[in-house]
Amino acid sequence: MLVDHQEYDVVVKAVAPVGAAVDADGQDGFIDPAKHPSWWSDIPRPAVGDRMRAVVLDASRTPPRLSALPGDIQTARSLRHTEPLARICPPPGDSRTVEWASVEELLGTVLPADYKRLVEAYGGGLFAGMIWLLEPGCPDPMLELVAQTAEREEILAELWEAGEDKPSELQEGGVRLVPWGFAEGAGHYLYWVVRPDVEPEEWTVILNEGRGPLWEASPVSCSQFLLDVVAGTTSSFYFTGLDDIIEPEDRFRFAPNSEFHGT
Repeated sequence: MLVDHQEYDVVVKAVAPVGAAVDADGQDGFIDPAKHPSWWSDIPRPAVGDRMRAVVLDASRTPPRLSALPGDIQTARSLRHTEPLARICPPPGDSRTVEWASVEELLGTVLPADYKRLVEAYGGGLFAGMIWLLEPGCPDPMLELVAQTAEREEILAELWEAGEDKPSELQEGGVRLVPWGFAEGAGHYLYWVVRPDVEPEEWTVILNEGRGPLWEASPVSCSQFLLDVVAGTTSSFYFTGLDDIIEPEDRFRFAPNSEFHGT
């Protein structure tokens, strides 16, 4: 069964003026002309046997509707885990606007769409009584994305210069770390592994121990990492057994920065 927001490698089975019938993981799907890049550019129209990446827009239709547009694929990646997270851990209800272009210019990199959606829906704050989400523009530098990026780069550079081993994920050239969160109390920092020529939606998470030299890589987005922690399905060594650490009323609650710092 196809699932909304999921991506598939599809094969075109038939083409008609109304769109293309495709095979998606052994199941029927349909891409209407406006959801194929050729509708918007001069690339060739779809033909039988063509292979492409597509995302499910509406799995309830018969056949399910898919899109091969890069913009729809990016949007789906931002929704894939933020929507289920919002269902079990509701956002405060007052969405915010961020000048992302300015933030990204300061950071020197584009940011993942799922992180932007999280910040716009939640703002900065504490998930499950455990993980602080950094946000751009927060008056508290400990919780501000750009400030923490600069501070953590300086701290890590000093540690590595002093002889601490870099994790294997950072051995290749051009890789950098950008922090997006940290663990309350324990001080574990959560970073994106930013690789050259890798789309932000494909960045994965790596954790640095707050009181030790160890690192833990997780091949997931930041929104999936948060969802897994909140839902209790995480495979991270550092966030298992949360029910023994946090208060039951905090398990599925998001607490905005304003509750703690008046920001």
